[in-house]
Amino acid sequence: MKVKLGRSLWVLPVLLAAALLALAACSDDDSGDGAATPSPTTVDFAVTVTDSHGDELTFEEPPERVVALAPSFVEILCAVDACGVLVAVDENSNYPPAVESVTKLSGFDPSVEEIVASEPDLVVISFDPGGLQEALEGLGITVLFLDAPQSLAGVYDQIALLGDVMDKREEAEGLVADMQSRVADVTSLLPVGGGPSIYHELDSTLFSAGPGSFIADLYDVLGAANIANETGSAFPQLSNEAIIDANPQVIILADEGLGESPESVAARAGWNVISAVETGRIHGVDPDLISRPGPRIVDALDELAILLYPEVFE
Repeated sequence: MKVKLGRSLWVLPVLLAAALLALAACSDDDSGDGAATPSPTTVDFAVTVTDSHGDELTFEEPPERVVALAPSFVEILCAVDACGVLVAVDENSNYPPAVESVTKLSGFDPSVEEIVASEPDLVVISFDPGGLQEALEGLGITVLFLDAPQSLAGVYDQIALLGDVMDKREEAEGLVADMQSRVADVTSLLPVGGGPSIYHELDSTLFSAGPGSFIADLYDVLGAANIANETGSAFPQLSNEAIIDANPQVIILADEGLGESPESVAARAGWNVISAVETGRIHGVDPDLISRPGPRIVDALDELAILLYPEVFE
């Protein structure tokens, strides 16, 4: 795979070649019937994308060996029918089942040597500890850095971007259209006037999801009042007192796998006065669904809709 780093797409040679082919197609042939014989044309693959640093990467052909170091990238690539290019994924990637047999690498403490051993022509990352991108690019390996999206729209954009890179634009457009349709089906049924107040827990130290995170955007789409929105931070750490004072009507736990449960939350000191505790509206959700900004984020939206509006979606 050939790739150029730059600020613009050099298309002049491609346009010139196309113009010459067009002139040849329009010229008369020697068959004697006066009809023009069209010449076959070949359109070279070339696409330019912008990464989260604002840098442009130009791909002259689709990557054939990809290392994807985030579960969301893995799920997107597989959903656009590009699972076969994956030669290594991060250790948390477990969906779809086809990736279980793919080489697993660390996504939080990635090894340059292990990545290089996979012989990739593209590495996709959302986390860059210790100058990983610089080290890989110094070895001639193309790196695409994409931050976690801040909204559902951002998820759609990343699907489209990876679809372009992999020459799977049609598949990506179809996937996004299906996701948007499902979201529209849910939002069309939401009650007028807004939904319940919620507290979304990421771990037992009370980190939550606030404005600027794709998780918080799910609650905005569903019309819920997220108590973390007032912090102005994408992933704020709240205090016991702040949560008790906010008195959320629903508590959503994305940390049951870490040992938390509706029972353990209800037993926290002072939490017995919270509305969600009093009414038993403490619910666990699958963190693989709600914490991965990929195609299955719409499954998470469906699950949240049922938990927030049981009278509508039951």
